[in-house]
Amino acid sequence: MRVWITRSQPGAERQAAALRQRGYDVVVQPVLGIEPLPAPAPDPFDRVIFLSEHAVRHGLGKLDLHGVEVFAVGARTAELLESAGVSVKVPPIASSEGLLAMPELASVAGSAILIVCGAGGRELLVTELARRGANVQRLVCYRRRALVVLVPGVATVDVIVAASGDGLEQIARLWFGSGGSAGVALLVPSARVAERAKTLGFACVRDCGGADVGALLRQLDALRPRE
Repeated sequence: MRVWITRSQPGAERQAAALRQRGYDVVVQPVLGIEPLPAPAPDPFDRVIFLSEHAVRHGLGKLDLHGVEVFAVGARTAELLESAGVSVKVPPIASSEGLLAMPELASVAGSAILIVCGAGGRELLVTELARRGANVQRLVCYRRRALVVLVPGVATVDVIVAASGDGLEQIARLWFGSGGSAGVALLVPSARVAERAKTLGFACVRDCGGADVGALLRQLDALRPRE
């Protein structure tokens, strides 16, 4: 079974290596590239939330985290922070909803919270933390840009893996533009992304219930033909 990995680097190669170890034929073709952005120094803050590994790579060096409570959206983001010597808290579910469900972020009235992120994206975290009484600011330290060249082999894949909702439109543009079938299996990390994928024309969408490799492999193994 041939699988198209669409996430940005370096996560794409890391994900591909895990799939190849399980015996899958993998095509690595990110649909988005990452560009760092200059970012002004933020106002003082007492809590910081990193929303991706790119946020750590491009934002951590701009910050003084002494005495600050640090949160990461998921395991890989936390791993990068910990490798830099930063103590970090991670939600059980890697999403904005998972962060908002953490007891540490339930009572934030009067707290100054910095969200380190890329340009664009969802507003849920900012909106809800502000509703809870926090003073929320963002450090936008990178942006995503569409990549438009398809590598050989993408047109013959059996499964497409979407890492998040950010690249869905570009996946659809490239896939359907090359004559791809609406019936290709599309694996997504959440129900929210699944609904968006269906509106873009994908007919066989599977929610992995997470973006980690374990969740992805469980869905791929379920799709794999029995020998």
